[in-house]
Amino acid sequence: MNSDRMKVALASTLLAGLVGLCGCAHQYPMKLSDGDQLLSLSKPRPQGTNYYFTDSTGAACVIEQSQVVKIRAVSVVKEEQKPAPPAKPPKPRHWYFLWLA
Repeated sequence: MNSDRMKVALASTLLAGLVGLCGCAHQYPMKLSDGDQLLSLSKPRPQGTNYYFTDSTGAACVIEQSQVVKIRAVSVVKEEQKPAPPAKPPKPRHWYFLWLA
């Protein structure tokens, strides 16, 4: 009886955690033609000749499609900016490996 209650509690906790993680918001930096960048909290939706989005303050905004050069998710931008690991110096060969060459 006690194990059934624990199973239900565990299942409901896992379900609540899954729902909470799936609801994570993405941010979208938008690069404009004049070099500026805007950060959008919602994915910009094209309607007609404009993009509709929510900015970082939570206000609804509209911008023309002709002004937007690039829209990307922040997670994609972070992956592209990872630096390459430094090159390892070559290991010196020891005299006892000469017979293998």
